[in-house]
Amino acid sequence: MTDLIVLAPGGRRLAEVAALQVAPGSSVAIRGPSGAGKTTLLHALSGLVRPASGGVVWGETDLATLSDTALTRFRRDRIGLIFQDFLLFEELGALDNAAIATAFLPRAQRSALRHRAGEWLERLGLGQDGARRADSFSGGERQRIAVARALANDPPVILADEPTASLDRANADRLAEDLAALSRDTGRTLVVVTHDMTLAARLDRVLTMAEGRIVEDTHE
Repeated sequence: MTDLIVLAPGGRRLAEVAALQVAPGSSVAIRGPSGAGKTTLLHALSGLVRPASGGVVWGETDLATLSDTALTRFRRDRIGLIFQDFLLFEELGALDNAAIATAFLPRAQRSALRHRAGEWLERLGLGQDGARRADSFSGGERQRIAVARALANDPPVILADEPTASLDRANADRLAEDLAALSRDTGRTLVVVTHDMTLAARLDRVLTMAEGRIVEDTHE
């Protein structure tokens, strides 16, 4: 990532981050107080917000140079997003939620993605519950469905926003280990915004933000 500035609609600076490099296959936690710019930075990394200046480069692709259509395609194919509030379709089953991206794929690719979604549900302990409606699951189970959805398209990059915030300690610890293992065992790049120091301690690197800037960079 080159020097990055993200502005609010009124011109206020939400984040100003100097050149940042994340090694492929590494895991990074972003921490700091509320309002520090953590989620803004994560959204910039995913292309959900465009910087006022600077660029976000994954491999050979600078997200800042892509059209909206190309950016959506890149995010679909290369980035798995895990949101704090799950964003599940309550009336759908676990497998249908985890495989929701099939709705945006050519027909020939849908079966493989649905199969991968089922495999991830199995790995995350929900393999027998694929037909259950999302609204029947606990918070920890719902977050695991969201993780399976993020991984179903086999993305090389996982970006997660406060993934353990709504979970009890036991479920938060289980998900923390699941996420750390994803990077460690599969070579995926993982970037997590979190207040959870137990989760942060499992990752390779911790960035601390304050007032929109990175003020500390610690390698475990």
